[in-house]
Amino acid sequence: MKKWKIILLVISLLIVLPILGYIGYIHFRTTQAENRIDETIAASKIPEDEVIVVEKIMYNSKVFAYEWFPKSITTKKDYANWKKIVTEKQQYLNGVKLTSKNKSKLDSPENCELTYSFVYESDSKSVSSSYSYAGNEATPSQVKEYFSYTILANKSFK
Repeated sequence: MKKWKIILLVISLLIVLPILGYIGYIHFRTTQAENRIDETIAASKIPEDEVIVVEKIMYNSKVFAYEWFPKSITTKKDYANWKKIVTEKQQYLNGVKLTSKNKSKLDSPENCELTYSFVYESDSKSVSSSYSYAGNEATPSQVKEYFSYTILANKSFK
């Protein structure tokens, strides 16, 4: 009976330890990516108290290969600007009409259609960034007209 307990303990450890190791690895890499993205945001001269996180950083990978960590933010200025534009035009930037049913979406910054997207790529150790207008990449004229801050295109951390 004692032999079976030892076997079960060893099998349990062989299963649990790699899982805990993988979870620790993901946490470490996500924290590292978060720091790199935050450094890029700071280097873009966006004040920390202006930042509103729309999508938290997420771990993504292909099996035993490329890893990337996206994060989307908006700012208090961009959020206020977006609310003003939508209210004046009576439609969202994606073309959906503003109605009494969907007007409550204006109350949440997470619904803001003017966002900055940052992606940390672990293989190149760099952060790429872009502007998003209504869920699509913003054109240079949209960036100039609607966005409050200029972000760095790419930042390398080698």
